[in-house]
Amino acid sequence: MTSQTNAEAAIAALRDWGRAERVSSDWIIIDQARVDAFADATEDRYWLHTNPARAELDSPYHTTIAHGFLILSLTVGNDVVQITSLPGVAYVLNYGMNKVRFLAPVACGARVRIRSRLESLVERRPGNWLLSQKKTVEVQGQTSAVLIAEHVALVALAQPALRSARTGSFAGNS
Repeated sequence: MTSQTNAEAAIAALRDWGRAERVSSDWIIIDQARVDAFADATEDRYWLHTNPARAELDSPYHTTIAHGFLILSLTVGNDVVQITSLPGVAYVLNYGMNKVRFLAPVACGARVRIRSRLESLVERRPGNWLLSQKKTVEVQGQTSAVLIAEHVALVALAQPALRSARTGSFAGNS
């Protein structure tokens, strides 16, 4: 199989993988330990996230809630594992987020899962593709999403798939 064919197969696999909206995670429990660990990692120890006793009394939710960025961070992991398992893909780099909206709080003790849908796959340069996905986070038992975002990742093809259609050369070779 030629390098061009390898690249075409890798891109076809990416497109097939992302063709329809899919559940891209199992249910994830957002417990207080996870919220506290995130608070420690980010130094955001606001009582609304980290003090269950005060939250029960003073919060409109009567419990602590997850950081929005904690919930956002959960939207990436499983898809990276799935993408890098596709033939011809070397690695994936986080390229950023667009249109992030925190629509509702997530109470500690809730279970969330992520849905993903491929929005676009555009060649940035030979062997490197920008993949854009719509991410939706839902809470078990709720009908409305709690977060929507567009995640952008850079997908790099494996060395045999890096052949440039324009030059006919391999990346790294002169």
